[in-house]
Amino acid sequence: MLVLLLLSLLLQLCYLAVPVLHQWVSPVFVALLLGLSAAFVLPLCSVQPRELLASQLDKLAMLQQKALRFGIVLFAFSVDSELVLQTSLLALLQLAALVLLVLAAALWLGFKVFKLPKELVLLVSCGLSFCGTSAIFATWSVRKSDEATLTQSLAMVLLMGLLALLSYSVLIHAGVLPEDQLAWLIGSTAPEVSQAVAAGSQLGDAAPQAVIAKLFRVCLLVPFLLLLSFNNKNKEGFAFPWFVLGFIVVLGINLGLTVPVWFSQGALVLSQSCLIFAMLVTGLLTCWQDLKQCSGKVFGFAAVVMVLLFSFSYLFLPG
Repeated sequence: MLVLLLLSLLLQLCYLAVPVLHQWVSPVFVALLLGLSAAFVLPLCSVQPRELLASQLDKLAMLQQKALRFGIVLFAFSVDSELVLQTSLLALLQLAALVLLVLAAALWLGFKVFKLPKELVLLVSCGLSFCGTSAIFATWSVRKSDEATLTQSLAMVLLMGLLALLSYSVLIHAGVLPEDQLAWLIGSTAPEVSQAVAAGSQLGDAAPQAVIAKLFRVCLLVPFLLLLSFNNKNKEGFAFPWFVLGFIVVLGINLGLTVPVWFSQGALVLSQSCLIFAMLVTGLLTCWQDLKQCSGKVFGFAAVVMVLLFSFSYLFLPG
């Protein structure tokens, strides 16, 4: 735990000491790559990160979630108010239509074409359409399917997220789209909030657009889960994503009041510190072994849904 905190602090200090590094690659993205690299390399040396951190795994996962959510809430202080005001209602409606279209297509493909188990199709479809593992856990808490189905769906969404990150890097360096459209594409396709933050952070002033688009997708999960719980025998409910509400409140404060520059800059540094730690832990706790449990048919289904998500997102790009 202490080592991870020190590594996060060291990475933040490096970027504060050498500001030009921000022009090359975001520290949040570097933290994610470092964590993923460690998760892949350490098992080759007979060291399992999850076993090494077994005594603190629950606490570490809790801190990771809190750091990510707190970092996102503080990130709202750095959002340009003009950028938010320029986000049209039509763009948000298009994004809602995109999510519904991809979700419907994914469910139809999973049931009718790939003929996969109903619960597996539902979890993977929700994970890719809304907000990755959070959507999967929330849906699973309502449906209560078996652990094997949960593990396979998590593994597939993890793999699709990693492939999406690779795609974003290629698109960013290729320069085939303007930064504002690329940010919107990232926000409307990234399975995880953390992936949207990490990839979007490489886009400079357009980065908030990726976060806004992604968080809007997270918000769409709420009515879907309500509908799902009303039509399900298990009425245990789900955890409302309160950090989204916090982001909206802080965004409103930033829009309605004149926030001192020193305060917004301090909030940005603290936000970045939280996100660096969250990305480092996210990458380190990635379990590559889970991917081996998935069949080729499940992978094919998830890949097709991801291609559909990218294709429809490109068609729905604003401007």
